[in-house]
Amino acid sequence: MRKKLKFKFEFDAPVTITFAAVSLLMFLSDTFIFKGKLGVFMKSSTAASGELPFVASNFSSYLSFILYPFVYTSWGVLLTSLVFILLLGPAMELRYGSVVIGIMMFVSAIFSGVLNACFCKTSLTGCISIVFMMFFLNSFMELSRNKIPLSFVIGFCLFILYEGFVQANGIVQIIILIAGGLCGSLLAFLTSPRAKAEKRRADYIEELDSRSPRNKKNNRNSDDDDGTTVIGTLKF
Repeated sequence: MRKKLKFKFEFDAPVTITFAAVSLLMFLSDTFIFKGKLGVFMKSSTAASGELPFVASNFSSYLSFILYPFVYTSWGVLLTSLVFILLLGPAMELRYGSVVIGIMMFVSAIFSGVLNACFCKTSLTGCISIVFMMFFLNSFMELSRNKIPLSFVIGFCLFILYEGFVQANGIVQIIILIAGGLCGSLLAFLTSPRAKAEKRRADYIEELDSRSPRNKKNNRNSDDDDGTTVIGTLKF
């Protein structure tokens, strides 16, 4: 009798999925409950002559470096950003681990926020620096194989054009976002050897488990219960 296939949802990338869910929740709250006031509070700080100057004695100025990735100006910006996050994030989280990818996201956001407070007059919003960070992480995987993926180059250039012409971000702000993504992704050089070692260890344990007598016995029993009928035996 053929067994029924069973499918279940898997919480495969907790940091990536949680980030996307919080971003969506923040946007809905700001749109329908706070009427845009929450987004104004969460925008990143700017230079002294900007729209939201950084004030060293004001705690909210420091808090904005963490909160601005959850601020989105429209549905289009939100959906575009989250599509990239959900497409690139799970694979990177599986490779480097949830804790490490969370640290990378945090570093990318902080670094871009600090640079923006030093050099830009307009506030940062959205998780673009994190998207750039995941672009770089994906490219590092291919560069380790001595390959330059053309799809990465095209996608990276198109995303920069989108930020420059559709979102109307200035060249300085785009450079800041790229710098933040690059800074966060550089942590991959510190963690990738550990990730490879853990993968080799997992493969070794799996190989030992497959050679264990109990596993062989289970495999033999499963072969005996495969639904076939034994007519007789041959002895030599």
